[in-house]
Amino acid sequence: MRERIIIIVVVIATSLTTMAQENLNINRFFGEEYVSNPKVTFVEVTGKKLQGTGLRKYKSISVADDVALADKIKGAVVSDGRKARSKEVSYKEGQLYFGFYSMGGEGGGRSYIFYLNRRPVGKEKTTLIFIQGDLSEQQVKDLINK
Repeated sequence: MRERIIIIVVVIATSLTTMAQENLNINRFFGEEYVSNPKVTFVEVTGKKLQGTGLRKYKSISVADDVALADKIKGAVVSDGRKARSKEVSYKEGQLYFGFYSMGGEGGGRSYIFYLNRRPVGKEKTTLIFIQGDLSEQQVKDLINK
């Protein structure tokens, strides 16, 4: 009986952390429609490569020379950012330039969004990273800065 309860708790916890990403507006940009775009670079790290890192999920996309897509991503990030538990943002020339959002969660279900828009510094390139894992905000920042 005790084993069943543990299994049920693990299944519920896993479902909740999966739902955390699915409820984000940015999630659609990691789908086939966008990652197959030749102007998009998509990176997803899974499995054994994450062992020992504290990460459960790592997904990123970079978009070059596609203003419309970059603007859609920015809109989704701003929308999700409203739900963030904490955030750090920076604006240049009136545009969102940088955003780091802690979306909350517990243990391995902590979620973070990182956004960088290089348009204000003369490059048409946008980067979006979604990280989920048992990491503090500082650990995620250190990871991104590597």
